[in-house]
Amino acid sequence: MSDADVSLQNTTSSLSLLDLPIEILLHICSYLDAVTLVHSLSLVCKEFNAILNDDSLWKARISQMCPHSGFPVLPLVEEDELFWKLSCVALERQTVLWDQDGETMERLSLANAHYGTIDGILLMNQGKICISGARDRSLVYWVLPNEENDNNQLKITNDAHDGWIWDLTAIDDTIYSCSWDRTIKAWKLTETGLIHATNYEMYMDVTGALLCVTSCPDLRLFAAGSFCKTVLLFDPRSDQPLIDKYQPHQRAVVTIAMNGNYILSASEDKTVAVWDQRNRKIMKTIKISKDHFPMRISMQKNTVYVGNNGGRLHVLDPSNDFEIAKEYASGHNKAITGVHQAAGHLITSSLDKSVRISSPTDPPKLLATLHSSYGEVASMDYMNEVLAISGSSGVEIWRPKNGV
Repeated sequence: MSDADVSLQNTTSSLSLLDLPIEILLHICSYLDAVTLVHSLSLVCKEFNAILNDDSLWKARISQMCPHSGFPVLPLVEEDELFWKLSCVALERQTVLWDQDGETMERLSLANAHYGTIDGILLMNQGKICISGARDRSLVYWVLPNEENDNNQLKITNDAHDGWIWDLTAIDDTIYSCSWDRTIKAWKLTETGLIHATNYEMYMDVTGALLCVTSCPDLRLFAAGSFCKTVLLFDPRSDQPLIDKYQPHQRAVVTIAMNGNYILSASEDKTVAVWDQRNRKIMKTIKISKDHFPMRISMQKNTVYVGNNGGRLHVLDPSNDFEIAKEYASGHNKAITGVHQAAGHLITSSLDKSVRISSPTDPPKLLATLHSSYGEVASMDYMNEVLAISGSSGVEIWRPKNGV
């Protein structure tokens, strides 16, 4: 072998990706998924990390996935160096999960556990357990089948309430159910089912059914809305758990959401009321529509989605006194019964018997449409890539197939 051949061999063996022009490297990166780039390639060396730390790269990828739409829906209030990377990862993941061919998700079904419409549904234990409450007054505890156990594990609590069960929420392993019977009940989640823990009887505080309940695990508080226009705030750790009560509406409170700063309640009077938890007063009331009333609220730090009974979505801006910033046709032709937002998706369910998974963009771009086997979708929950919906007499679950 000549000296020239040896020199060429040494030069070739020392070449690496870092020797490529950055345009070529980025072209190679375009063939890799975002999760590989963020969690693998960017950790190889400082040079790769610096190249992949450029927000313009991730903005371009998101623009290619969601052309002719804006992201995020509302401007960022605070700069976050991870926002664009993680948003791109989440958007790509949801696009894969909700492939229209349905090759990535499996569908589970639970029928005949209830014999009335199931208005309350709640996923627990990272989406491995589903709790449902219905108009037959029962609660059902369902351990979803897994690799170790292919059988459905069910435990039914009959007569959990003396009236229809309308809604469910949780703080850690305690589940709260509210009912037409004007009570909220606390249930401990165990490996074998639900154990009744506490009754919160509101006979002296409300004159109508409790229609909705929500919680803020960070504060360990929960709140409920009633048919008689009242919102109730509870601290389950206190000897006097009812710590506040206020009446922000002129008609029934149909849904409620809360975080560490605010409680948002929606009513048949066509308004959403914002309660300031720090000052213990109503901050403002927002008229959602002249013709329709709000039915579901999904609240994140920077964005609030409100779905109404006409099938439309309204976006409220928390950074601008919860003003209505956007309004969309959701694609549903009947009332919206569920809204869930996250970095990679916007999910809505409806009385039109469908669930729509869209991108969280302006406007939303449809990724997939699911159809209920149990008629009108009464309620919806989402946790850890597991989607649960309920209908007239059954529950359906969509979750990633093994290895996806």
